[in-house]
Amino acid sequence: MVDQQIIPGERVERLRRAAGLSRERLAGLAGLSATTVKFIENGRRSLTLRAAQQLAPHLGVRDLGDLFGPQVSISLDGRPSHPAVDDVRRALTAWQVTITGEPESTDYLRGAIDAAWQTWHTSRHQRTEAGQLLPGLLEATQRATRLHRGADRRVSLALLAQAYHLAQAYLAWHGDRELCWLAVDHGMTAALDADDLLAVGQSIWYAAHLLRATGRGDDAVERLGEARALIEPHVADGGVEWAEMLADLHLCTALTKARMGDQGAWSDWDTARQVVERALPSGFVGLRTRVSRPLVDVYAVMCAVDLGDPDEARRRAHTLDPASIPSTERRGRHYVELARSADLEGAREATLHLLTRAEATSPETVRYSPAAQDMLGRLAREAPASVRAEAMDLAQRIGVVN
Repeated sequence: MVDQQIIPGERVERLRRAAGLSRERLAGLAGLSATTVKFIENGRRSLTLRAAQQLAPHLGVRDLGDLFGPQVSISLDGRPSHPAVDDVRRALTAWQVTITGEPESTDYLRGAIDAAWQTWHTSRHQRTEAGQLLPGLLEATQRATRLHRGADRRVSLALLAQAYHLAQAYLAWHGDRELCWLAVDHGMTAALDADDLLAVGQSIWYAAHLLRATGRGDDAVERLGEARALIEPHVADGGVEWAEMLADLHLCTALTKARMGDQGAWSDWDTARQVVERALPSGFVGLRTRVSRPLVDVYAVMCAVDLGDPDEARRRAHTLDPASIPSTERRGRHYVELARSADLEGAREATLHLLTRAEATSPETVRYSPAAQDMLGRLAREAPASVRAEAMDLAQRIGVVN
């Protein structure tokens, strides 16, 4: 019988201890940060349905009432899904058995994919615009890989991998994890068939994000190490794209370690900083990755937040002008990270202010971000009256509550 007097966080802690798990181990298994588990247990953060679903299998819980208590009513509605998901799903699962006609040229396809990535990084409504572009982009690149031969086919395969990566970026916050895995698998297969080391490295980068999100942080770090071993020998004599890829792999490793509560994240972050400063031209911005000096600083804030150090996050953010972040989508996510830092300190007014800034920058980033949804939901329910009305207005505006 569940004790109805204790809060859900206390139930999580009791079950974790009974299972013989440290917070860090449970967090890694569940795909959460150690700080998130800590704050759930001590009541500084609400136990959301999403977090409960991630934690339950590793705590031996089959009935979520064992976490929330039988008196709690739980809605099983999924997180908001974008209206174009079904169209993207059809494009990802289409098998074009018979293909005729002439393929698009590799130059045309490269231009189309570059334009799609530029849209992703510059539009305030990047998911809506990407959702409109992706079905046609996937179909055109899939056709090209079937109809081209020789070197053009290998180039087409590398471009197809990029189209799948954009699909994964689009799908990441919409709850259909199997569809994300399909995009990762298709992207990796295309990159390997292209025999293109840069395409393989980037495919591993994307796979690592999904491995981390599903509680396989150790696997993600291992795969990222393999990718760096592929890329690093070419940095000295190759073009800037090799250094860009190496820096991005180190940044992904740093964030993965931070979400596992590993202070070694700062070593990888510093290596990425050195690569950007020494091997990339001043003012360089990666077209698809957005690797740049400001992006390195963005990652520093993210690592500090995930390591549970709001003072360090605030210090790192102090000299970073959000206007310098070369991506609207990334800028919106940066404001969400700053809101997470304020949330860690219990600064509700600051949290709401930063979420409002995020929504003004990129409404869809806030609408579909699980972290933003969690913070706004709690503010709308629990904040003082002076904040709650404004939080409710923002939550209604982006569809978190009706």
